[in-house]
Amino acid sequence: SMEIKDKNGKLLALVIRFNDIVDEKYFATDDNQDFQVASFNLEKGSKIENHIHNEQDRNIKTTSEVLVVLDGEIEVDIYDDNLDFVESISIFSSDTVALFNGGHGIRIKENTKFIEAKQGPYDSKTDKKRF
Repeated sequence: SMEIKDKNGKLLALVIRFNDIVDEKYFATDDNQDFQVASFNLEKGSKIENHIHNEQDRNIKTTSEVLVVLDGEIEVDIYDDNLDFVESISIFSSDTVALFNGGHGIRIKENTKFIEAKQGPYDSKTDKKRF
């Protein structure tokens, strides 16, 4: 995976390219990250044991967002917490980008299908600030 950080080393975004998913299990984020991202490359017949996630009281102040591009191409502009531009990154079919801190903008480079996942609940009045 490729990490994009601000000048103070704060994680802004993480990119997992489809072709880089080679390890059986790769946990791309630290255990203390508000949102956890991992990739898996498992052979037929492998099994992830049945499990349940216990209820936890979590204090989460940020909204992380994960985009999985199924088909097409997007370009994501990454900004730091001060809304200063840091980097543009192209995300292609079968690639994933996780956005943790700072801001972002997305340009659709070709007809694109993608999945977005983020924490809820979502409050349309307070969750988002455009810039």
